[in-house]
Formats: sequence, structure tokens, C-alpha cells
Amino acid sequence: MIFNFDREFQSMMQEHNLTIVILLGHLNPDGDAAGSVMGLAHYIKVNYPQYKVLPYLADTLDKGPKKQVSMDKVFNPFEKPDVEEKYGVIVCDTAVLARMIGRKYYEGAEASIVIDHHASNEGYGDVNYTKTSEACAENVYYILDENKLKNTIDCEISPTAADYIYMGILHDTGCFNRVQVSTMQAAMKLLEMGVDHSYVMQTMYKDTLESLQKRLELLKRAERLLDGAVACVCINHAECETEEISYEDIHPISGFLRDCEDIKLGFTMYEEEENRWRCSFRSDGKWINVNELLQAFGGGGHAAAAGVRKRTNDVEKFKQEILERIIMMRKFSVQDK
Repeated sequence: MIFNFDREFQSMMQEHNLTIVILLGHLNPDGDAAGSVMGLAHYIKVNYPQYKVLPYLADTLDKGPKKQVSMDKVFNPFEKPDVEEKYGVIVCDTAVLARMIGRKYYEGAEASIVIDHHASNEGYGDVNYTKTSEACAENVYYILDENKLKNTIDCEISPTAADYIYMGILHDTGCFNRVQVSTMQAAMKLLEMGVDHSYVMQTMYKDTLESLQKRLELLKRAERLLDGAVACVCINHAECETEEISYEDIHPISGFLRDCEDIKLGFTMYEEEENRWRCSFRSDGKWINVNELLQAFGGGGHAAAAGVRKRTNDVEKFKQEILERIIMMRKFSVQDK
């Protein structure tokens, strides 16, 4: 049965006699989380004006998508919702409760709808629609009424619901570097509706000369592992402070490493605070499934892109545990073939 957002949304609001809906994403939101949350917020506002819509995103939103959100004429999603009445919640692009921004709003809601695309989704929420795909925003597109989505373009100036959904797809696919037929079909339909590709593409341009110079220095730290098939950049908290390196600086590095012709898996290890490491992994999803790899350590995501946070005072031991699991998974993968 095809998930129908309009039916599920109206059912939630009417059955619980609600007039307010809060939309949430994950901690340190990316373009997909922002696109999904803001796209749905505008869709509801235009098509269901009887309801008050309150999107909420962490102000640690990636710099690129923040450009578009900052131009929003309707919502300021960086302000925490102030609600006294009962309300419903919609959560987007968030696989596990531990990663949710504004979790207190979810826990205080009368009812909830979850829309996600992670294979590792916990299945939480009163209504949970999780379909593994290239972007949560792609799932959002396919569950909406096409005429009502087109209505948002006719009724509002940019950024509209369609602009945001397109932004989400653009960011989570790396400008369509990782797509399925359904992804491209969704993108084409959004363009046909009136989305301006060049306008949304501005959210992809976030480099400065300084950021490129930092990236160069980080890439110089890359270490080859497992006979050169794997590359890693590891930076501790003291180095981060001394060299003024933020997570935003190091986050793209795993993707750059993965995209090298001679590298199968790229990952970064960033000590965001003493003994707390934030790690990002990128592969093609075939040589190694990084979602499966990191689930053993409490992380997860997608086959080709996943992450994990780990508290440890011995990061080298943690790194070795990861490498040993890679070796084991590769061994079983070869045997299966």
C-alpha cells in the first residue's frame, strides 16, 4: 500500500483534535534533513492553512543549505517552538531517537509521523514510513499530492516546498552522483513544476579559500590502511583547537577519499570533545556496506554513507576494531561469491 501523507496527516490532526504540528530533523542537520523538514512545513502551510506549522532545525545546519533557509520569508526554524496547547509531530530523516533534535517535543506530542530513508531506522513513532532510498526528500516527494505540491510554487515565492525538496535530493545524492531512476524522475518532475536548478545549486557552493586550504592540510594527513584500499584522516581535540578545525571542515574529507579511484573506503575520526569521537564513513556501498559495518559500534546510516559517535580514550584501539571488522566482512563477502 502506497503511503499517503495527506491522508495520514489529516487523520493525525483530526483524530487528536490538534491545531499545531511541529516538524523535526536530526542533530547537526544536513541539506536532506533541512529540505525534508522545510519542504513539508511549506506544503502544510499552503495546503492546510487551518493548522499552525512550526519547523525546528538545529542552528548547526550545514553552511550550504543554511543559505536557502536564511532566505525563508515564512519560517525561522532556528527558534525553539513555544507551545502550550497539545500538538502533533512529524520527524524527518532521523533513524534513531538518540539523534533527534528537539526530542522533548517528540516525547510531548499527542501523535507522531516519522518519514525516513535509513535502513537503520528504529521503527519509532505512531506512524512510521521508512523506505530505503537515496534521500529522505525523495521519499517526501513521492508521498505528497503532486497538485498540492505545485500549489506551493504558485502561492509562494522562493524558497518554496518544491525548492526545499529539490535541495534535499541535491545534497544527499552529492549533486546526483548517487542516484536511482526514481531519484532522477523526482528531480525532473520538480524541475518541470518550476524549481530553478541554478537557484538551489547555490546551496552547494560553500567553499572559501580558507576552507580549501584547511582541506588541503587535512588531506595531507590521510593514512592508507588495509593494503591501500582504505584511507583515513584522524584529528584529535588538541589539534582541532590549535589549527581551528571544525567538524564542518573535516566532514567532507571522507567523501573526497572515497571518490579517489584507488580508494574503496574513506573515513574520518574527529575528536569533538575530549575522548568523544565523531566518525564519518563513505564507500560505494558494494565493496563494504558501511551501515552494516558501523551498526556493530552503535552507529549506522546507509550502505554508502554512515557515521558513529564513540567515547574512548584509545582511538587507535577503536580504529583497529573497525579495521578488523572490515577484514571479516570482506572475507565473508568474498566467500559468498
